[in-house]
Amino acid sequence: MLIPPATDPLLQYLTSALQHHGHRAKASRTVSRTLLHIHALTRAPPLPILREAILAAAPAVRCMTHKHGSKNVPKPIALSEKQRVRASVQAILNASTSKSGKTVEERLARELIAVVQGSSSALEAKEKVHRFAMVNRGNALMR
Repeated sequence: MLIPPATDPLLQYLTSALQHHGHRAKASRTVSRTLLHIHALTRAPPLPILREAILAAAPAVRCMTHKHGSKNVPKPIALSEKQRVRASVQAILNASTSKSGKTVEERLARELIAVVQGSSSALEAKEKVHRFAMVNRGNALMR
């Protein structure tokens, strides 16, 4: 198996998202072990699976609440690529807590594989946000 370079921006971002209390080396080991678990479960290169999962779970919009008169009105706003990746990683990490497995690495690997297969709660969260934004897209025209 080819180990991806440690300078990969996506792996660095995932490491930062997993980091707690400044323990970057521990988070880096967690990411490496997650990639090993992905490889062990799928017998395929792990980095393309990771990229595909993050792109699949990335929402295109989010809703912000604005005051319009005396009412709070949700307004859909398009996300930049960086914002989409952040939302995707957070959704995958939150969904991985409900997966089976003893370690964080194992749960995260199972969740990433589930996202690629299309059976993840992170994808359901993305659809929910997208549906809510589409219902409220008429509010985007209001000032």
